[in-house]
Amino acid sequence: MKTSMAILFICLLFFSCDLFLNKENTEGEPNYTAQVVWDSGLITNDSQSHMVDGNFIYFYERPPGYTTVNIYSLTKLNAETGEFIWRSITFSDIVFCQPIVIGGYVYVFLEPNLIACFDRETGEHTATATVDIDHKNLEFEWNVTAYERYLYMGLCRNGRYFVRLDVNGIAHGAPETLQELRPEILWEPETGEYVCAKPVFYKNAVYTSTHSPLARSPVELAGFDISTGETVFYQTFGGPEDGNVPFPETGGGVASNPIFIHEDILYYLNWSISAWDLKTGERLYRHVFTEDIPEPKWYNASDSLQPLYYKGKIYYTSVESYTASGHRNIHCIDAKTGELAWNAITKNSPSLLSNPIITHGRLFIPQHSGLRVYKPETGKLIGIDKTFCGPKNLKYTFQYNQ
Repeated sequence: MKTSMAILFICLLFFSCDLFLNKENTEGEPNYTAQVVWDSGLITNDSQSHMVDGNFIYFYERPPGYTTVNIYSLTKLNAETGEFIWRSITFSDIVFCQPIVIGGYVYVFLEPNLIACFDRETGEHTATATVDIDHKNLEFEWNVTAYERYLYMGLCRNGRYFVRLDVNGIAHGAPETLQELRPEILWEPETGEYVCAKPVFYKNAVYTSTHSPLARSPVELAGFDISTGETVFYQTFGGPEDGNVPFPETGGGVASNPIFIHEDILYYLNWSISAWDLKTGERLYRHVFTEDIPEPKWYNASDSLQPLYYKGKIYYTSVESYTASGHRNIHCIDAKTGELAWNAITKNSPSLLSNPIITHGRLFIPQHSGLRVYKPETGKLIGIDKTFCGPKNLKYTFQYNQ
């Protein structure tokens, strides 16, 4: 599918905020017209992640001449102008987390446990490394995250770990040589479940959690001091303890970002809404969703992406909704109480895997079939622009130079 990379990033870059309301569309929703700043004209694959670093955009592109959906290259653009800068070698079997920039290199993660490294300035392939522990043939979880010179990630298959890798241990200059790297183990969950949640860094600590797909085990939520590796926070909740509720807490699944921290409060946003005081370890509240909460606005919070805080409320999106009667997937909760302020549904959109963005007093929600714009305080739909389409899985959406 051909799509405008400018829209995926610059749909939130309204220098003049030149948007205006038009007549209603065929679904009874008001139309909105967004100013497109630039259009790269490049072709993307259905599943990808994007990353903005300073004045540059890195993303996974289907390079010219390739029609196979699992062939990619790492491509760099100027974020302000959309100018093409470079395109890397092609590769396949990508783990769909964002490309990561540390120092002079960009890191791409390939299944099951390979890291491909590229020169930040030229796009040259500089190194290839495998990450494993005791030759167990471990696999990456999707949420690889960077902090300073370290990569933090979950590893699974023949063992379940939360680890970090010092990128200074990667030797550059011989990309045809496969380097074998052993990461530092920070945590082996007591339940033996997957470490899937995207790591969150706050006040020299890193936080993550486990995922129990069938709610066989409680969710483990843990934080570790970055300097010492010492456990600074640990809680278990959900799983079997939820009893007979229709939606027992299973934890954040693949590519999910259920953890959010603001002013020493850790929020966990998934099948339940929970909050903990990081200074005391006290749980402030937990709301477990049942069939009648918040009926009739069905709630589904699996695969939630990056939340944001705005004027005492937390905004986030969750799993896709294919029909108008499907699950609500745009959510706003009161940060103090965890109670639902409002939620909404994206009608007939096969994807809402994108980050919400608030700027100029408006909430912007990119989706597969356009861009939705809301009043953040009330959830009133201001309008939707369906003049462009994004890929099936938008993944991360960024605001640049607001």
